[in-house]
Amino acid sequence: MSDRDEILTLLARYCFMTDRGTADELAALFWEDCTVNFGGRVHEGREAARNGFARWITKMRDPVEGLRHILHTPLVVIDGDRATAEAYYDADGHSRKKGFAIRLRGLYRTTFERRNGDWRILRHEVQIWKPIPEPEKKPS
Repeated sequence: MSDRDEILTLLARYCFMTDRGTADELAALFWEDCTVNFGGRVHEGREAARNGFARWITKMRDPVEGLRHILHTPLVVIDGDRATAEAYYDADGHSRKKGFAIRLRGLYRTTFERRNGDWRILRHEVQIWKPIPEPEKKPS
């Protein structure tokens, strides 16, 4: 598999683990000395990132049913054992309690590093953009 394919697979794995994986499974995608910036909350190191993922899963993900992240137009630049990527994402689902739709969009900015032949995430920034509003329903 090419370096680009490995990096794109790692991004896809991140999305699937975000939607339905455990905090440990998410953290395993990152190097021990990683930095994760999740909408302005910065976590230094894999253990801090794992703890942040665990809190997010309990507070934000578990109340959502059918969560799915979709990547768009990933731009990957590889320079030896380091690579960067920017990719737009959409995330949608619906609230388990109230049933309303949840639709988010944003940008991932990610730095990958290859160590001993293995690519993992070194830095990951999740920009969360303004939610997409539901279309207004016109009276019948």
